[in-house]
Amino acid sequence: MSFSSRHSTSTRAVFRLSPLVMALALISPLNAFATTTNAQATPSENVQLQSHHFHRDHVLGTSLDVVITGTSQQDAQRATTAIENEIARLNQVLSTWQADSEISQLNQQKQINASSDLYNVIAACEAWRGQTCGAFDARLGNLISMWQQANGVLEIDANTRQQLIAQLKESHVQIDADSKNIQMDSSIAFAPDAYAKGYIIDRALIAAREAVPHLQGILVDIGGDMRVWGSSPSQAGWQVGVQDAFNHYDNATTSQVLTLKDQAVAFSGQGYRDLAGQSHLLDPQTGLPVQHVEQCVVVGQCVADADALATALVAMTPSEGMQLIESLVGYEAQLTLANGQTHQSTGWNALVQLPQQADFKNVAVNASAKWPAGYQAVVDFTIPKIAVENYRAPYVSVWVTDSDKKLVRTLAAWGKDEKWINSNYVWWRRYGRQMPNLDAVAKPSRQPGNYKLAWDGKDDSGKAVAAGQYQIHVETSREHGDHSYQTFNLDVKAKASSQNLPAQKEIGAVKLNFQKVN
Repeated sequence: MSFSSRHSTSTRAVFRLSPLVMALALISPLNAFATTTNAQATPSENVQLQSHHFHRDHVLGTSLDVVITGTSQQDAQRATTAIENEIARLNQVLSTWQADSEISQLNQQKQINASSDLYNVIAACEAWRGQTCGAFDARLGNLISMWQQANGVLEIDANTRQQLIAQLKESHVQIDADSKNIQMDSSIAFAPDAYAKGYIIDRALIAAREAVPHLQGILVDIGGDMRVWGSSPSQAGWQVGVQDAFNHYDNATTSQVLTLKDQAVAFSGQGYRDLAGQSHLLDPQTGLPVQHVEQCVVVGQCVADADALATALVAMTPSEGMQLIESLVGYEAQLTLANGQTHQSTGWNALVQLPQQADFKNVAVNASAKWPAGYQAVVDFTIPKIAVENYRAPYVSVWVTDSDKKLVRTLAAWGKDEKWINSNYVWWRRYGRQMPNLDAVAKPSRQPGNYKLAWDGKDDSGKAVAAGQYQIHVETSREHGDHSYQTFNLDVKAKASSQNLPAQKEIGAVKLNFQKVN
């Protein structure tokens, strides 16, 4: 089975909630399984677990990698065989590349009493289509085929494309949960690759745990989309590298390392698959390849939902995409645009593993690792006016820490009322209450408006710092209001960069520009 895009989802019900709530009840199939089979003791985190690694090529058009911990080689092989068997079984159900698959039968006949797997996938795809206002759409099979048949032509016939898009917007799908009957209009051909691949990964992990219930940890990776569960070999969390967004080679270096525990990660973007020499990702609103996004990475509770979200975010505006992620519990995302800008959800940096302190000692003694001349880090944000009675301007704390979380520079501490100053509790507990001359640091809170804070590479004593890894923290709170805490990871080197964080209730979208100034 060769999927034409890199996205996925799982065996679970997706419930559409009110647009005012703007949230999904995401129920991974792994959750129900864990309640019955995960009652084993957790081993000591200082002991290296025995691990077994397996690699298979030509799996779903890419490769399969499996890591299993806490069991024998024989049982690890048995679990891997269960994974391969489950992939083969679901391949026969969900492959649009096989003429005799169940989904191919649905696309040909336009009506079918489906198996549980096919029904689950189609129902989930339809739910995501509604939840994302069409940014995720598994109904584009005919459009994808047209692009594949174009065979290198820059653009398929515009009139034909627009006519098909118009038909799809008016098309209907009927699904019945009791009979599992699926009916659809003639203009529709399902291509659920952006959900089905993740569904297969999630189900394959379940199959391995059912085959060998006593295994302690497992990683299932198909072409870069993966699901991890249980104990990693080091028992400190599964370390997953994020490829540099603009380097599409197989031996590309990682730009970040994520630490995951019982989570999934899905990638989408340029450079993985293409249609007619262009991006394989199509905008459901226009039918054209998406070119403004370089890479999207989503971490979540199951691969299927993470992959569906990665697909949707590529077709949405960055602000809409981050707003969707912020509304979901247990999901984080990082979006890199073609112009180099990055947008990330509030909790993304909590997943990122910072380099060890030893690396920074090497940097500190290297004369070439000085703060690049003329560069500044500029934090740009807006304090919105909130329509509430007796409005009080929020307390805002912005500070910089090094890799050891030691305070380097306080850029802002706005708000001097002793009764409320500790409302920014992250800053207060770690740094604020330790400052003997707090009055010299804290300033009056600011009224609604746009503000910019610049960091010139000096610490609070005025001493220049070295290049390397830093974190910029932004915390806000308001009397009788809400609290938010967000962070940027900043790699200080002689190269401009831009990052964005979504708006919170007490603060608008926050932008970090690292750039050379005149």
